[in-house]
Amino acid sequence: MKRPTLILVCATAICADAAVFRANGTGPLGLFRTSKGGPYGLANCPCVGVDGLEGHTTASLKGGKTADYPADMGARCEAWDSKHHPSCPGESWCEAKWCYVDPCNCDKVTPLPKPANYLPDAKYQGKKLHFSYVTCDDMDSYTEQGNDRLRGEEIQKTCAVQVDSAKWGHENCRCVGIGPQPGTTKVDIKGKKVDFPADTGATCHAWEADNHPGCKGSSPPDWCKQSWCYVDPCSCKQATPPKTSSYLPDSNYQGRPVYYSYSTCGGADSYTASEYGDACVNQKSKDDCAKLDKCAWNGKDCLGKELVSVCSGTWTPKAIVALMLPLLRLVY
Repeated sequence: MKRPTLILVCATAICADAAVFRANGTGPLGLFRTSKGGPYGLANCPCVGVDGLEGHTTASLKGGKTADYPADMGARCEAWDSKHHPSCPGESWCEAKWCYVDPCNCDKVTPLPKPANYLPDAKYQGKKLHFSYVTCDDMDSYTEQGNDRLRGEEIQKTCAVQVDSAKWGHENCRCVGIGPQPGTTKVDIKGKKVDFPADTGATCHAWEADNHPGCKGSSPPDWCKQSWCYVDPCSCKQATPPKTSSYLPDSNYQGRPVYYSYSTCGGADSYTASEYGDACVNQKSKDDCAKLDKCAWNGKDCLGKELVSVCSGTWTPKAIVALMLPLLRLVY
């Protein structure tokens, strides 16, 4: 019991210094993103992707080989190759930590991020996926260093591409997953684990249509054909607020619970009202809202607590503990 208590005390003590705000002032990026990095990388080059997924994906290795990796590969700073690459142990890079990053959101990082060869076709928010060791305070002895000037020019081209909002979400609420990605992941549907594609929620898509048990048969409900994706609650500025995910109650994005949005994909959300009774937005009173730890009352509506306290910059002890829970899971 002493170990998690100590972590919480230390986190609370440094939260004022560790909370880093986005350049546009929309809210904190999360805890432990100081100049020393942390489980989700540096503040100026944070890790991307949904962390804590149960399942697997297939990595493309050199020489046409492949290897089985966790479905959340690259979503946090970890020595991902240590237990999964066929050359490990034995290589100098086996114990080095790395994560996937958005090259367009990596400032003053040397060496620059490199294209993700494990998932060569994958993108993040419509742009080619990259990875970084330096954001995880480690050295890259796996890839050739190359010329950072030329790599910088390639990154500029990557960042200049036009992003299809119909696929990657509206520009004020982009999807936060990584896709396409082979493999499967487990989602929680009313207490049962169901296999969905590993890149579920990475892009705007009607993910339930071919995967949800309730969408089988000749007359599936309307929500089966509606598009949605996972989003960052603190960077989502849609008129309709995103909701906490019932599919991934134990997963996170950069240390925050996973949220989803239909509106950013132009979809209509009839799923939450009919299939997700514990959704915060379905609680119509302050008392009912208070019964769910993931929710908070904003004076008018019941919303995910990140939308009420964390993203708004209102740091309370309860909000800090809420952010710490995913980090504690990493410890144990």
